[in-house]
Amino acid sequence: MLTALMSRLRRWHMKTLKPFGSLAPDALRLTLGDINAEISQAFAAEFGEVPGVEVVCGNLLDSSCDGIVSPANSFGDMGGGIDKAIDDFHRGEAQRRVMAAIAERFFGELPVGAALVVELQASRFPFVVAAPTMRIPGGVQGSINAYLSMRAALVAVLKHNCQGGRQIRSLAVPGLGTGVGGLGYEEAAEQMRAAYDNVVGGEWRQIVHAAQAPFALGNRRRTRRST
Repeated sequence: MLTALMSRLRRWHMKTLKPFGSLAPDALRLTLGDINAEISQAFAAEFGEVPGVEVVCGNLLDSSCDGIVSPANSFGDMGGGIDKAIDDFHRGEAQRRVMAAIAERFFGELPVGAALVVELQASRFPFVVAAPTMRIPGGVQGSINAYLSMRAALVAVLKHNCQGGRQIRSLAVPGLGTGVGGLGYEEAAEQMRAAYDNVVGGEWRQIVHAAQAPFALGNRRRTRRST
């Protein structure tokens, strides 16, 4: 009862721009949001009709998700922005575990387009999903790195859930590439929606040639299939 009360108190600090729709009990739920209202508004516009996604404005760490995406760099440096907030939340353990996992599984460098899941001892956000939006800190304008990061994070979570053990049923996702990366908010939201449709929506099954992939052939805008 106390846990539920604390969860409600934390939610008062966040504004819900778009609630969840009707979902199956075992569906993956995504909470998208940012302390920057413009980023959250871009999410709400892009994911407006998606039942498996809620959009909030505020500190994502006030939510009560199983996991949270860390969009840092390929070397697991969580020294700024949302990454530092995640690491501070876990009292410095998140960065240590992420770096150790990158060293063990990727020989020290996690490429953009790949992601990994690390588990920590915590009642909230026991999972951190490292999904870099950049190799080293810097701008990613003109790239599809938000798409690559989002897609990698979703694939990593779904694969984790197939392995048994503790499941990730809810995932908090901040703006990807919108901070140091300098990616436009609407463009980042569009790329993240493309990744969601591709993985969770199953659109990857319809791609039989590379030219059909999202943002293929230098196309900076993506045409969403009608449903």
